[in-house]
Amino acid sequence: MDTRRSLFRIGTALSPRPEFRQETMEFPVRIAFVLSGLGTGGAEKIVNLLAHHRLSRGDAVSVIAVNAGTPDSYFPYDRAIEIHALAKGASGPLGVLLRTLALRRRLRRFKPDIVISFLTKINVQTGLAATGLGVPFVLSERNNFLTQEMSPFWRRASPIVARRAKCLVMQTREACRSLPEDLWPKVTIIPNPVALPENWSRTPGDGSRIVAVGRLDRQKGFDLLLQAFANIAGSLPAVTLTIFGEGAQRTALERQVQDLGLGDRVRLPGVTKSPVDWISAGDIFVLSSRFEGFPNAVLEAMTAGLATIAFDCPWGPSEILDGPDAGLLVPAGDVLRLGEAIRNVATDPALRHLLADAGARTAASRYATAPVLARWDAVIAQALGQTTRPDAAPSLHAGARKAR
Repeated sequence: MDTRRSLFRIGTALSPRPEFRQETMEFPVRIAFVLSGLGTGGAEKIVNLLAHHRLSRGDAVSVIAVNAGTPDSYFPYDRAIEIHALAKGASGPLGVLLRTLALRRRLRRFKPDIVISFLTKINVQTGLAATGLGVPFVLSERNNFLTQEMSPFWRRASPIVARRAKCLVMQTREACRSLPEDLWPKVTIIPNPVALPENWSRTPGDGSRIVAVGRLDRQKGFDLLLQAFANIAGSLPAVTLTIFGEGAQRTALERQVQDLGLGDRVRLPGVTKSPVDWISAGDIFVLSSRFEGFPNAVLEAMTAGLATIAFDCPWGPSEILDGPDAGLLVPAGDVLRLGEAIRNVATDPALRHLLADAGARTAASRYATAPVLARWDAVIAQALGQTTRPDAAPSLHAGARKAR
């Protein structure tokens, strides 16, 4: 049989709904969340949060990791949540096809009432896998698909699959505006929530500890951060830089550290054991990304009271730091201005405390967990035909502070 055609054959219909939930006038539902892996990223974090939230409502929840290989997750899951990691198998187009077919088989076995997927390539695979199964699917774009590297197939397939989805979830206004206009009516804008563990605390420092966190790859721009730090290191002898994370560019970054003569000033300790361990190691947080979808680390740093500096890259930083003194925005890719901003914050306690306090207030007021989960609940209900479309228009805030 042609395996490509098998993606589109008619599958099983929706499963019968279990007992009616009188107190909320809703039925418990079977929800499948589909994502790439089970690591430390933003998509993994929001799926973990949503899965436990929907479990607490009485839903049956399955998490399917298409490229994980093993079910080991950085974020712990309740035993009641089914975790399925598809075998990695072959690479290239054949591997994608085989994993898409495996995803389809998994969906047919679980019989979800709704499928929610995350990130461009997984969204395309999920849309294909769900074809003919009679199940509505919601696509959530978590990265900047206009600037991330991908083959022409993914770039062409993404809007085609999006037109078949019940709903689209984007994280920023900029992300929504990047879509073809005919897709805008399907979009609901839902930012990531932020919440640190209970009883967590940190001791403010003297501004000498700069931290950054993320995958060690080109997107995160740590090569730019190292150059910016090198430009000011001589005038700030007590200041250090720690970059948390792992990735393909580790060797290149370590070589750059040595070439810049920063061996005793820069650390790359890898991935932290806890999602918030890196926050305790810093006074100033810097986002040096070339592009983003919605940088969770910025919100976590703001919530924890770190003065925050970010490149004004597409997308996310300008909306997160959109408010008086929530943080400093630096023109994207401007290494000299980034170094100047770091020096200003490190040497000015009043500015550092102003940014830290205002950032914490901004994060708490806009990105609390409960209202974000409520918007996700509304999207799920709308996709299931239980309610009308949730309001997608975000509130407008004052302009973000630009670094001088």
